[in-house]
Amino acid sequence: MKSPIKIIYSILSIICFMILSLCAYFQLNIPDEITTYTGEKVTINNYTTLSQRDTSKNAAPANSMLHSEPRRAEARLFGLIPVKDVEILTVNRKYVALSGALFGIKLYTKGAAVIECCLIKTPYGVRNPGREAGLSPGDTLLEIDGIKISSCEQVERIVASSDHDIFHIKYIRNNNEYYSDIASEMQNGSRQLGMWIRDSAAGLGTMTFFDPESGGFAALGHGICDSDTGALLTLKQAQVTNVEVAGITKGSAGTPGSINGYFSDSYAFGVVLLNSECGIYGAADNNIIYSNNENTVPLAAPNEVKRGYAQILCSLDGGEPTLYDIKITKISISSDTPTKNLNITVTDPRLIEKTGGIIQGMSGCPILQNGKLVGAVTHVTLTNPAKGYGIFAQKMYDEMEKAQN
Repeated sequence: MKSPIKIIYSILSIICFMILSLCAYFQLNIPDEITTYTGEKVTINNYTTLSQRDTSKNAAPANSMLHSEPRRAEARLFGLIPVKDVEILTVNRKYVALSGALFGIKLYTKGAAVIECCLIKTPYGVRNPGREAGLSPGDTLLEIDGIKISSCEQVERIVASSDHDIFHIKYIRNNNEYYSDIASEMQNGSRQLGMWIRDSAAGLGTMTFFDPESGGFAALGHGICDSDTGALLTLKQAQVTNVEVAGITKGSAGTPGSINGYFSDSYAFGVVLLNSECGIYGAADNNIIYSNNENTVPLAAPNEVKRGYAQILCSLDGGEPTLYDIKITKISISSDTPTKNLNITVTDPRLIEKTGGIIQGMSGCPILQNGKLVGAVTHVTLTNPAKGYGIFAQKMYDEMEKAQN
């Protein structure tokens, strides 16, 4: 039989281990910067409180929201144990007009996206001109011999009409520009560079919100990438238009579903100004913004999002968007993947019956919790279509502001 001292020691060891584990967990999951709103209390979670670091006589408590400049505070577990220092930024609450409607997008790339570098047979053996020049799938060809590229057809014309074999090229990779020389080869009577290229893309998704103040919009929650390389497409110009829904392909494990549709008219109600990793952003027609003003809701900061009950707003038939129940199961404030801040699970039997869960075309569906816009749907889990991911709404708002500047 263990002595009372050993039992107490064991209990204390377990308690210490649990406290240290909680400290480590919150050290990783409490953000370095917390946004809060004028007149509202700072909240993190049920276990952690904030202690103001400013010791001057005029300093307000951490929860008073009287500061307009960023201020330092200490996050404490159970109000006692220091976990980490954070910066609190107090701003005016932002309001946005919810959408949840389907839209179509027609995008033209800046330059020509390299899809594949192909092999060419020559009298001297097999060559790969693109690879030899340093190109890789996902790069974007910007210039050939000093001529700016505007389409795939232009590349073909420049190469076909040239009287020389080697071309000087400019291309972009991961936002960095590079220069190289590529040697062409004659193939079936015509000059070839051995590259498969693309200059446009089209598809449909869900509009997340409009901003009545700036006239901007935010959609998708993830960038438009090339379907073959996965690389983010560089933007030359893009428009958003209305779509008609033709049907729904229900998702299942291993097979993603989709909303199937087509462009219903040539009217563009907005232009895309930014295609980023976190979505597409641009300027919308004033009539569209006005028609959505009745759905205005407050924007939530990341630290306001909680695990548990939430809803998504989406239109599956092209009609009025409908609310469906979901559950937020995990929140990753410090996530290395910016489009996967939220782990979500569809719990609404109506949506599961119609779609199986999350399907292609639902990217951008607003996520609502406690009357606030907290995020947008971004991805589905292929092994279980009822599960997926979302991005913080605040992150999308920040990207929209970036697009406006």
